[in-house]
Amino acid sequence: MRNLLRAFWGLVLLLSIFWIATGIVAPSDLMSDNDIMTDFKAQVADFEDRLNLDRIEGYSTPVFFVGSGLPMLLIAAFFFWRNNSGVRSRKAKAGAQTAAGAEGESAIPVPFPESTPAGETKPNVRALRRQTLLISALAFLAVFLLWNQREMEMLLYPLRLFVTFVHEAGHALAALISGGQVQGFTVHANGSGVAVTAGGNRALILPAGYLGAALFGSLLFLLSNRAPRSASGIAMALGVFLIGMTAIYGRSDASGLPVTLVIGIGFGLFILLVGAKAPRVINQLVLSILAVVTALEAVYDLWHLVGNAGIGRGDVLNDAAAFAQEITPLLPAAVIALLWAGIAVAMLGTAIYVGTIKPLRSEIKDVVNGQS
Repeated sequence: MRNLLRAFWGLVLLLSIFWIATGIVAPSDLMSDNDIMTDFKAQVADFEDRLNLDRIEGYSTPVFFVGSGLPMLLIAAFFFWRNNSGVRSRKAKAGAQTAAGAEGESAIPVPFPESTPAGETKPNVRALRRQTLLISALAFLAVFLLWNQREMEMLLYPLRLFVTFVHEAGHALAALISGGQVQGFTVHANGSGVAVTAGGNRALILPAGYLGAALFGSLLFLLSNRAPRSASGIAMALGVFLIGMTAIYGRSDASGLPVTLVIGIGFGLFILLVGAKAPRVINQLVLSILAVVTALEAVYDLWHLVGNAGIGRGDVLNDAAAFAQEITPLLPAAVIALLWAGIAVAMLGTAIYVGTIKPLRSEIKDVVNGQS
């Protein structure tokens, strides 16, 4: 129960941080007037008018977000710390009992395979499996709420920029792998992005944005679910990777806004800190949320591209249109986008099946066989 409460308050803590950060950044010139932000600003203005908040001396939108988000942040931080301390205390007692040769439950064991690892008991493997399934469910629930509650769209905005970062990093890595060069990549405040490469295999570089994001999300979800004890190491490796890619290839946009640097280094430092300091369940939850958001956004963007194959940014074609023009002139861009969408869905479906459905089937089998 404490693990569940710790995960819950950890999620509330993250949402509070995003709430405060969004309220500070949204009214500034760093944010372009896209549909999401225009609607968000209109809702905030309507809320201010109904409560007459704008008549308060010294009031501003950032003050409102900080003032409303800070109490929740402090409450979540307190209860997260309290439950984390309780879990650590319980694990310490369990470890002492194990050292003394006592029977019973111990700390959560090593990553669970299909069979019980040497030196581990089946109850411990089942405990880890159940906890991992619960964390996956929480991750999907969090993403569902972010996607379907308009009041929470401002919290989804930084995650959308993160997905764009992964998309452009995918182009860059594909260029490097295929022998090309990367001049840099940029994430724009409206959620679009561009990677500038030279040389390399265009047949690999062009699909590496959408499919790279889908592969990133699918692999991250699979690793966080099938190797839960390695969640901390995975998070730290990912944080270092994000910071490194940003430092080497991240570029500000044409107007000088450092959106790429803020997203890459910001998320990198946050994930690195979570990996180094946070307990395993929080690492799993953070990685699972990032994985689900990235993979689903990639699938959604590709599906949107199927019906809007001609869209682009200025004179720059979208990836599917560019692929159709340069690589497969006999296939229209909509067909290319549909094929990519099918591949992305297959990758995500495989990750969900191996990461959650197979363990869930094992859990159901154990329950049917009367194993607790």
